[in-house]
Amino acid sequence: MLSSMKINGELLKKVLDSRPIYSLLRNYSQNVEDILRLDGNGEEKYNFKEKYRVLDDKDYARFFSKRSLKREPALTRSLTSMVYKIGKQMISLAEGMPNEGIFPFDRMQMTMKNGNKLVLEENELAMALQYLPSQGLPSLLKLLRELQEDLHRPPSLDRDVLITNGAQHGIYQCIDMLVDPGDPVITTEYTFTGYNSALRPYDPEVLRIPEDEDGLIPETLEAVLEERLSRGLIMPRVLYLIPTGNNPTGTIIPAARRRKIYELACRYDFLIIEDDPYAFLNYSNVKPPSFLSMDQCGRVIRLDSVSKVVCAGLRGAWMTAPAPFIERAERHSQAELLHPCTLSQVIIQRLLSERSDLAAHFHSARSFYEQRCGALGDALRGLSHLAQWSRPKAGLFYWLKLQGVSDVYNMTFHTALEHGLMLCPGQAFQYDHSAPSQHLRLTFTRIKLEDINTAVRRLADVIDIEQKMELERLPQRFATER
Repeated sequence: MLSSMKINGELLKKVLDSRPIYSLLRNYSQNVEDILRLDGNGEEKYNFKEKYRVLDDKDYARFFSKRSLKREPALTRSLTSMVYKIGKQMISLAEGMPNEGIFPFDRMQMTMKNGNKLVLEENELAMALQYLPSQGLPSLLKLLRELQEDLHRPPSLDRDVLITNGAQHGIYQCIDMLVDPGDPVITTEYTFTGYNSALRPYDPEVLRIPEDEDGLIPETLEAVLEERLSRGLIMPRVLYLIPTGNNPTGTIIPAARRRKIYELACRYDFLIIEDDPYAFLNYSNVKPPSFLSMDQCGRVIRLDSVSKVVCAGLRGAWMTAPAPFIERAERHSQAELLHPCTLSQVIIQRLLSERSDLAAHFHSARSFYEQRCGALGDALRGLSHLAQWSRPKAGLFYWLKLQGVSDVYNMTFHTALEHGLMLCPGQAFQYDHSAPSQHLRLTFTRIKLEDINTAVRRLADVIDIEQKMELERLPQRFATER
């Protein structure tokens, strides 16, 4: 397959050099840069604006929480933004920035796996070590606006971008901006633990919509919303979901369902938080359009992150949303952290600015994880009598439902550890951590390939032990009752 790729020799070498122990596994597009298309290849046509109105500045006020509406722009942060817009021609006694002359670094260099060097020195290094406007590094914001336009080709709308300190920061901001104590919120039955953690202090009413192999079931969501409306209950203002490779279930919501969910947002008046860290780790041959790519009416807040496909420690992430939402999110950033790390933003800008290299790296990362996904799936075949699962369509996790074990908590924190195995219990992905769970989440990212079969054998032993312990805990019946 590699010989048929329509890419230049230098790019092909970069793809090969960055993946020494694995090969491309699926018959993906011959154009490596197609991995950067998140608009469903432009095949979908939408007419939401013909049926529903586009939200304007005043509309968003009804979505914001009472706390968010109290936030005002920080004057000193406004001065910092002015510094970057005006430049050095004005004499200033205003901004409280340190002098670059005291910074202890003259030069920074990072060598990449493909041999390229990322060098920061002089003015660029000074900028990378200095305060920024809260929205983010202006040159990176410009690049991200262009990138989002090219990746998603979204409908024309007044949107903008805000740099966040990882996607978790974006999740926290969205909750703080959109949720008041006791509010109803919508999410999938099992979802990212970081979302539940951020929600918990608000004591919300969590409307958990079940999934099947194609993710969130829109018919169930519609039934829940219609029932609440008929009873005169408070309607939710926000839906949070991971549409591609949901953590932990690994599902991908297909295009038809995404259209239906978006239309429900328009009809029942809620916003969609599209958290999509696994967008480039899609192992299927189907690439449904992102919610951002169909957002004609201004209802999508998209969260992107490089943590899963580049590296986690940079905390590189950004929020794309209607401009009135970004304006208010910037006020939250001003109060929370001033701005994410400038040095990280400069590095991320360098990484994202080379599109061909970026596409090759994403292609390589997807192939790397797909091989591991397949290896774990092969090893799990021997556990079919102990658990049920589906091979993940995207992302980094298998989601197992155990048989004969009513709650995995004891097994995870006692039996498994005693047998040299670390597991993640299903409780981590439930809003109610105290409720029993029959599920385990298994990840294949860091385990050595040669250790996978050993890990699965230990898992089988641990499940068997736990099943026997559960049988022993059952009350014994008298012989006359048997």
